[in-house]
Amino acid sequence: MATENSPVSGWYSQDGGTFNSNVDNTFIPEVWTDQLLDDIEDELLLSSSTITNRDYDGVFRREGDVVRIPHFIDTVADKGMVEAYGEIGTADRAALEYIKMVVNKGSSFHIELDSLHQLQTKSGLDLMSNLVKQRARAAAVSIDKVLALTILAAVSGKDLNGTRDPNATVSGLPALHGKIDEVVAADFPADRVIGVYDYIVAMLQNLNIKNAPLSRYLFISPGLYSLLLLDPKFIDASHFGAGNVMATGVVGQILGLPVRVSNQLGSHTRPATGGVNGNKGKLLRGSHDAFKTVDILMGSTQAASLVLPHAEMKAYQPEKTFTAAIKSRVIYDAKVIRPEQIVVARGVEAAMAAHNEAATAPETP
Repeated sequence: MATENSPVSGWYSQDGGTFNSNVDNTFIPEVWTDQLLDDIEDELLLSSSTITNRDYDGVFRREGDVVRIPHFIDTVADKGMVEAYGEIGTADRAALEYIKMVVNKGSSFHIELDSLHQLQTKSGLDLMSNLVKQRARAAAVSIDKVLALTILAAVSGKDLNGTRDPNATVSGLPALHGKIDEVVAADFPADRVIGVYDYIVAMLQNLNIKNAPLSRYLFISPGLYSLLLLDPKFIDASHFGAGNVMATGVVGQILGLPVRVSNQLGSHTRPATGGVNGNKGKLLRGSHDAFKTVDILMGSTQAASLVLPHAEMKAYQPEKTFTAAIKSRVIYDAKVIRPEQIVVARGVEAAMAAHNEAATAPETP
């Protein structure tokens, strides 16, 4: 008779004769859930923890629960010069404001394996680790898509947070406590030829005027990044206050902003990825086109919040097969907390072409 420590696929307890499958004994969901969350963090782009705020107060127990996002309000006033025997006046109070966020979106997966007990072997562990990484990549794309749609709704002054449908019609969403600004070609002088660099400078000015924090980021589409590298205003080292900054053609920062080139931005054709029966692009990373209208995204870090408060994974044995299966879900949501600290530019390439054509058109007598 097999005992609890036997290497076979199951064992009988010595006290009651109950059979326990290896689904219960060799698969530890907490371990793989931790790996799933770590892998998701590694795959996130727009929703990276270095860009979005992850702090929240409250206890999350199920989808639809409400958590609170804290941030301090600027309430400290300058009292001016106070003499030794003078009175400084009423004390200011540190004010911590909370913005409510409903956690109502998520991703899930369901995998069937023919030998879950193989997780006791190195090859089995490697297989499971690879499957978790694949699902983490897919979940990260879904999370980035949710944040992209949340930002687009905020450009219209709407709040996507709270609805379970990330593709909900913007016109039917509730109003947000503010609106994300957008830089357009009409913001530039009509007689001046403009380039991508002009857009970046204008977006930077927008944040500077609003005194947004200096911890900022810049996302740009692959197409506009290529145009930026050819922009004479950008190549000119005098704009950076240093020499030979373009010697290698590699750009890590623009005007002090860390640059991230992402194929999630821009109207380019997305590569085909492998499907159920497809064989095209099986090894290509997945993406989404929800943010294709946006070419440049600039903002202060933590202007948007992403909450990943809950993940779970379970193994079970399907009733009709001799296999084992694993199901898992991650619940999350996003909200724009400080819309004034984000600015976008959409349809830049077409807008620049139209603007420059008009700027260089000969004047009619």
